[in-house]
Amino acid sequence: MKKSNIVLIGFRGSGKSHFGRALAHLNNLPFADIDEEIEFLIEEPLLDFVEKHGWQVFREIEQRVAHDLCRNFSGILSTGDGTIENSKNLQNLKKTGTFAWLNPDFKDVRSFLLGSEKEKKRMRINPSLSLAQEIDQMWQQRKGIYQAIAEIELTPDLKGDSSLEAKKLVTTLQSLLPSAPSKKRIAVFASQAGTTFQGLLDAQKRGRIPNVEFTVFVTDKPDCEALEKAKKAGITNIEVVEPRDGESQEEYDRALINILREHNPDFVLLLGWMRILSPLYCEQFGTTTLNVYPSLLPKFAGLADTEVHQKVLEYEERYTGCTIHRITAQIDAGEAVLQRKVLVEKGDTVQSLKKKVQKQEILGFCEFLERR
Repeated sequence: MKKSNIVLIGFRGSGKSHFGRALAHLNNLPFADIDEEIEFLIEEPLLDFVEKHGWQVFREIEQRVAHDLCRNFSGILSTGDGTIENSKNLQNLKKTGTFAWLNPDFKDVRSFLLGSEKEKKRMRINPSLSLAQEIDQMWQQRKGIYQAIAEIELTPDLKGDSSLEAKKLVTTLQSLLPSAPSKKRIAVFASQAGTTFQGLLDAQKRGRIPNVEFTVFVTDKPDCEALEKAKKAGITNIEVVEPRDGESQEEYDRALINILREHNPDFVLLLGWMRILSPLYCEQFGTTTLNVYPSLLPKFAGLADTEVHQKVLEYEERYTGCTIHRITAQIDAGEAVLQRKVLVEKGDTVQSLKKKVQKQEILGFCEFLERR
């Protein structure tokens, strides 16, 4: 039976990220690299993080990320080189994933690693050994694990043409690949910095939401940062709709309705849109317009941005998060599409919570848009 993920396992340097991206691209599937998803959350290179906090803290974050991906992702998933040594990761990833072992000729892997500047800078697990000895030791420890858990073994030629090798892998995996998500045309409404918008653009570069086309960008602020992000991203249809003096809410929204009728998006994402939408707009596009609110609604509804996080701290909430919901004429009361939680930790501040919740907003939209 097909599962929702192909989980690529294998030694570092075996091509999990490289071939994973190629597999995803050839099949229009989302791609996620666990190490890259961790870097997205921690906002620094893994090497720097491990040097500051150690391997144990890193492995705890890795476990949370792997668990999230096994529940809320469907596509090609590349594991880190030590991910499978954690039994929890194995159990979680196995629930929704088919384990495919990338096992090229180890001599080629070893040669590549010994010549890699990145590998030479990596924080060492056994610093008392030479790099060559550490590679050999880790291979002996892990190859038995790969062999035991793999449901299919893939042997790409690292010296061969990478595109041809990727096509061979597609042929081998064809019957196991999940179905691609439907194409989605997206309109973005934004008035502010566009942090979540940029997060979605960056996620798409990493391999997430390959099925999404940002067809039109709309702003009511000609000087907002989100507009510059849209231009830089190469979005061709950009509409600056400034409100006119004395114009009613409904009159303004008629211009938005006309834009949407022209471009016919599947969904409209409100990413820092600072205008309340009229009953007329909600009647026509409410079911396809999604807003994100920085709390686990209905908690703390009706507050603005940092006020929400301040209330979370004041009420000593154990969890906070975000809610993606459809819009209605009643503010923050539309049907919840999904919610994502984060733990409120000791030492969290309004700003640290804001940053953590914004990450979940981005991941939440990815999760929704990647659905079939």
